[in-house]
Amino acid sequence: MNDLFRPVRAIKFPAIGAVSVIRAAGPAPPGPGEVLVGAEFLGICGTDLHVLHGQHPWVRPPLIIGHECVATVLAAGEAVGFAPEARVVLNPLVTCGHCRACRSGHPNHCATAKVIGFRLPGAGRTRFVVSAAQLHAVPAGLDPRLAVLAEPLAVGIHAAGLAADLDRILVIGSGTIGLYVLLALRAQGAGAITVVEPIAEKCLLALRLGAHAAIAPDQVGETAEFTTVFDCVAAPATLDAACRMTLGGGAVVVVGVAEAARQIDLPRMQRFEIDLFGSGMYVPADIDAALAALTTRMIDAAPLISAVRPLDGAQAAYAEAMRPDSVKVLIDMR
Repeated sequence: MNDLFRPVRAIKFPAIGAVSVIRAAGPAPPGPGEVLVGAEFLGICGTDLHVLHGQHPWVRPPLIIGHECVATVLAAGEAVGFAPEARVVLNPLVTCGHCRACRSGHPNHCATAKVIGFRLPGAGRTRFVVSAAQLHAVPAGLDPRLAVLAEPLAVGIHAAGLAADLDRILVIGSGTIGLYVLLALRAQGAGAITVVEPIAEKCLLALRLGAHAAIAPDQVGETAEFTTVFDCVAAPATLDAACRMTLGGGAVVVVGVAEAARQIDLPRMQRFEIDLFGSGMYVPADIDAALAALTTRMIDAAPLISAVRPLDGAQAAYAEAMRPDSVKVLIDMR
């Protein structure tokens, strides 16, 4: 049997709170429009951790996890524009391609979309077959450990692009996504950016990445001061603060994922004509923009990498990703 199709190693959550590296069935040969890739690095996402600990609203173990992935093309079916050995980044959002949202250039609005690693088998496998339509070419010279950051960075780029007035910015939460929003805002030429974050180490990292100020949640005032507020937590208290701290005519962009319905101060939002945006993942162009920004060093995301761990150490890697001061832990899948 061709070595490309032999059994693979994969990261599985067999039950809530459990991480295993298993031996799984090997991939089938790629068909028309498909590509067989070999994973290089896998990023651990906050949503992965929610699934692992039974905190995700609709995804539960057991499953093979992983959606932040940089890989190398090993073989390709017919009508594929990627040659063997090309390096690619995965777009895990699989959409129908023919609904109104998809046809209008907003595949992130597709009502039947599914995400690899949650509703579809994950990329946490040493080799797997995927549609070529889900892949983005990595520019020559970009370190794969940075290229794997393109998918989460695209979340920040998409969110930052929703608001028009970037004069005075508040970013609530400097976890992984909050820091990517910060980097994207800096690259877009935003004015003064204040970050709200309870963990001192992450406040320092936000300042290192270009925030003009980093404050604790109890330092948030009562008077509106900001033209746009990005809520990267989406808790009741943070959403209330976001609405309160936005100036008239400004905008609140909710990037964090709420596990339940939220209330907002609608009278104030209406009286002062404050826009409320929900930011849902990204479109393919955002991933391309992320790859370009990482390649040109317009965005330096290297400080966000907390650790790189081997596949055999996957269990410890997910535990490390849970640490309050951790940002992005990578797993070397090679």
